[in-house]
Amino acid sequence: MVPKRLSQRYIFAFWYPLALSWLMMSIADPVVSAGITRLPHPELQLAAFGVAQPIAILMESPIIYMLGTGVALVRNRAMYQLVWRFMLHLSILMTVLSAVLFFSPAYHVMTRLLLGLTEEVSAAARPAMQLLLLWPAAIGLRRFLQGVLIRHGYTRHITLGTVCRLVTLSATMAAGVWFGGIPGAALGGLAMVLSVIVEAIVIAWWARPVVRTHIHAADRPEPGDADMTYAGLWRFYLPLAATDVMRVISRPLVVAGIARSAMAAPSLSAFPVAFGLGMFFSSPMRACHEVVIALLQDERAYRALRRFVVISGALLSLAMGLLVFTPLDRLYFTLLLGVPAEIKPLASLGSQFMVPYTFLLAWQNLYRGRLMKRRDTRFIQYGMVVNLVSMLLALTIGVSVGLASGVVVGAASVVLAHTVEVVVLNAANRPPGAFRDIQPKHAH
Repeated sequence: MVPKRLSQRYIFAFWYPLALSWLMMSIADPVVSAGITRLPHPELQLAAFGVAQPIAILMESPIIYMLGTGVALVRNRAMYQLVWRFMLHLSILMTVLSAVLFFSPAYHVMTRLLLGLTEEVSAAARPAMQLLLLWPAAIGLRRFLQGVLIRHGYTRHITLGTVCRLVTLSATMAAGVWFGGIPGAALGGLAMVLSVIVEAIVIAWWARPVVRTHIHAADRPEPGDADMTYAGLWRFYLPLAATDVMRVISRPLVVAGIARSAMAAPSLSAFPVAFGLGMFFSSPMRACHEVVIALLQDERAYRALRRFVVISGALLSLAMGLLVFTPLDRLYFTLLLGVPAEIKPLASLGSQFMVPYTFLLAWQNLYRGRLMKRRDTRFIQYGMVVNLVSMLLALTIGVSVGLASGVVVGAASVVLAHTVEVVVLNAANRPPGAFRDIQPKHAH
């Protein structure tokens, strides 16, 4: 039960298990990469996995917002059944599309004609993608039930589920490296899908008593429930699905811009280092999205949440600034990561431009969470459209002017795009009469 007066301590206790889960998930990629490098033909297999993983993430992207949807809508038996049916249909749809893409001649069209991959890389990536066939369905189940757990305050279960996921991932990679016989990219795909299936099973087991106690026992409808039909749920969700698809495709667009900028080759090597550091510091702020949806009740609660989110984002941005603007940057980039000397200055410079990213992400998730609470998801999509357009404009100008290195063009375009999106979301969050205690809008 959410208290009427939110304290910063209560918000922190609700938030930190989710933030810890996001931090732990950021470890998964290095674990897989470390395993692949210890198997035969590491260059080829790393390249193949580097193709398979982004495509798998693209195929799961329409399902990502099932987490926020579960937090926002699943309050009683009727809404649980409605959203459950929606999640199943969406998971089946994405699984079928993945099967067509990975098991038919469409795979050749995608990898050889559209992406321009060599035959060797294309062939090595295909088994990994085929193993990831069940990835969208497992993600859909996991995120839906995670939303139910978060809504009712069981945030520590999310952290424990992530621990199970990382243990399964690490054990699969270790076994594959120890026994051998599986190509690195395929092993990475197997580890990813097994780990998320295990996490989904664990979350489903823990969610059973919560659903029985808090969902099935709550038959009283709340304001707006009667207007949320299956068609209305599609209208609610489609802008969210489109938002995450645009988020996923924005990263290749930045890489394409860097490839056409000054100092392209070293910048392409430096940007993942700078962007990865920004993602690490900003990952706890991604948990604020669900925290806002779960705890936001009225104007007083919003002020408390805003204070927590903004202070947290500012502190994490400050921590990143201390790392990259002081001599600590040598400790991190050179001694810890082993970044080559010719790349280190660009990686450090790109990271300095990425410092505001965490603070901007804090505001973004605060505003997005409030819009989802009001069931006004269109403006979340509009904000992402503005983000993407701003990024493309910044990249185009940066490439055409040619005054800065590619890593600066890429990092600056990301920060600028998020700044514009935050401005748009802020405007969307201030319509007339916005604060009459958060009332969900009708689905029609």
